[in-house]
Amino acid sequence: MDIGVWMSRGVLEHKREVTDTRGQVWNVGLLPDEFARGGGPNRLFVAVNGYWRGFFILGPEVLCNARDQDRPYTLVFDPRSWTTIGPSPAPHKGRGKGYTLQVPTPT
Repeated sequence: MDIGVWMSRGVLEHKREVTDTRGQVWNVGLLPDEFARGGGPNRLFVAVNGYWRGFFILGPEVLCNARDQDRPYTLVFDPRSWTTIGPSPAPHKGRGKGYTLQVPTPT
């Protein structure tokens, strides 16, 4: 299952820093049903300024923080897994769930 999110350039630079052996995280408000089915590896694609820039490999676990009503699900990834892809147009960031399933197929 691949999921795409939008980040600023500064946030992406921060997420790519290898400062914690436990990895980095990205919080989302909803999870696609496909996450429950497993079958990884899953990837977190990142769009910056309207273009896909690359992806991280997601860890197998999804953490849940029920106290965070806006973004209760936490996706964990290893920043060392960053893979750059050629910039290609990403869909416009809509309001709501904060992610898209319309991600590119890396070559």
